[in-house]
Amino acid sequence: MPLFVEAYFGDQLLGGATAFLWFRTDLKLSLLTNWHVASGRNNETGQPTHRLGGIPDHLRVHVPLPDRAKPPLVVRVPTVDVDGEPLWVEHPIHRSKVDVVSFEVDLPPPREADIMPMNAIKTLPIKQRIGMPVFILGYPFGRLGIGMPVWKQGSFASEPFLSNGMDHLFMIVDTASRPGMSGSPVIQRVHGQVELEDGHGRISSGDGACNFIGIYSGRFHTNDATDAQLGRVWPAVLVEEVVAAAMKARVERRQ
Repeated sequence: MPLFVEAYFGDQLLGGATAFLWFRTDLKLSLLTNWHVASGRNNETGQPTHRLGGIPDHLRVHVPLPDRAKPPLVVRVPTVDVDGEPLWVEHPIHRSKVDVVSFEVDLPPPREADIMPMNAIKTLPIKQRIGMPVFILGYPFGRLGIGMPVWKQGSFASEPFLSNGMDHLFMIVDTASRPGMSGSPVIQRVHGQVELEDGHGRISSGDGACNFIGIYSGRFHTNDATDAQLGRVWPAVLVEEVVAAAMKARVERRQ
């Protein structure tokens, strides 16, 4: 499930965001968040996002313990090497135009930390249509209490099948999200009868069904306080392509 992360330059806090884990087929963990969170720059313009121009040199990842009443383990993840070169892996084709990056991380095993990679959660191919609800799981207020994420509801505001190349690379969701939710996983969560995308009819699941949609990267920025409050979600297939690129990069480093 999601993790609260903070971007730092030295000891200077630049801002909070969200990330999540992905268990890879090479038995390593990827920490996934937005390119703009890791780089401190707008992924379209390249301009710094912090008002004073601060660029992160590391992320601090808050990893909850099994006893969530205890303070979390804070893991430092460098974003650049000693020469200032990025340590993340981005999309192999679209690069920073896809606002997703992967960091390889070493974390305590599940019995020592309360972690759950997103792809370890059982999912079903729930039907995706414009207007259907989605949930953005993140930390708009930072880490509060025992560190559980906020579930912010939104809905598909563009046809999901038009993303990833047919119209644009991202999906559009209707949601009034807040700073701190960048890097949040986006899921469908349905209770009772579940209508599947593959045409096999409907099934009933006692605790409902879940489907991973992608990663959220914030609202479209406008100067109008009454704007439509639309946000971008980079679909799951792009997340998987970034993870595949991370595994390939690891093999190349070892050669």
